[in-house]
Amino acid sequence: MKVQSPSNHRFQYLLEFKKTERKWHFPFLAALCVGTCLFIGYFTGKPNYGSTACLGALTILYFTSAPISQRMVHLAVCSFGFIFSFTICSFFSFNVYLAALALGIVSFLAHFISSYFKIPPPGNFFFIMVGAMAGTHEFNLDIIPARVGLVAMGAILSCSFAFLYSVFVEKSEFVAVPRRRKYNKKRYTKFVESTIIGFFLALTLIIGHWLNFTNTYWISISAIAIIQGRNFEHVRQRNVHRILGTFIGIGIAWAILSFNPDKLIMIMFIVLFQFLIELLIVRNYGSAVVFMTPLTILLAESGSLAPHDFQNLIHDRLIDTIIGSFIGLVAGFFLHHQKIINNLEKNIRFSYFQFKKLKK
Repeated sequence: MKVQSPSNHRFQYLLEFKKTERKWHFPFLAALCVGTCLFIGYFTGKPNYGSTACLGALTILYFTSAPISQRMVHLAVCSFGFIFSFTICSFFSFNVYLAALALGIVSFLAHFISSYFKIPPPGNFFFIMVGAMAGTHEFNLDIIPARVGLVAMGAILSCSFAFLYSVFVEKSEFVAVPRRRKYNKKRYTKFVESTIIGFFLALTLIIGHWLNFTNTYWISISAIAIIQGRNFEHVRQRNVHRILGTFIGIGIAWAILSFNPDKLIMIMFIVLFQFLIELLIVRNYGSAVVFMTPLTILLAESGSLAPHDFQNLIHDRLIDTIIGSFIGLVAGFFLHHQKIINNLEKNIRFSYFQFKKLKK
């Protein structure tokens, strides 16, 4: 019997592909929702509108295996969460510190509510991502309602496609969505975890501002992606996946953008990458990250009215990912260090009882 060395076992997860019951047509549905927004924006001469509506279209990723009535209610509630997150962070984007505070509150609520109601993966991720992107938009009070409306329209489009998909495709059997293992947590654990996540996500925007980065939301996205780990070992694995996948993905993005493609070609690549991400993410996180990086870079480029210097764009993406991954690793250490969690819970209980005494 061949025994694997500890070093081989430690890095086996990089190449391990898990089995999944997710069918190919759900990734196709996700790509269709995102692609429809982008194509409408392109053909109406408003590519920036299409990329904004894409944020709402990501609601489709919260499609569950519940009966159709519960499934549609779930998607409708998630749509409201997207709109709430985007709206709150947009209104405070005029000041980086207020935007960071708004993102911290949104992150706290997103994690607390998603963990309380046991929302399966992607859980709190996209609510926080949408808030981070809104908080770094250039502040313009006049166009905030239009942006919010576009996010809402993207969410409505996804819900409509999900309904048609449920009626005509998934009539008798449902898409299997992987759920996290359930843990019995103490009363204040969710509150403590949410506070830690809110603090570190607020910190990502502040650090990005101090370093004069242009797209600081990439730091936030990288951080929350790492924090998603079930335990600290899983957090470390996702950290390695994220950084290595980003390196490879940057090479793909550079190869595409070096040919100076038309926006329509970029949109086709985005749709393809969205399909591949949803196909691979339940099998191997690192392989999905390879396509997440060029997708986000192409999305920024296709939704821009003026072309970027893609060399700087790619360089910034790499630096932001490394910094965000490090912040996520530190946050993961606090989240999964039981002694720290227990001490924080004791302090919260003590403060709560002291407050009750004062009220009496």
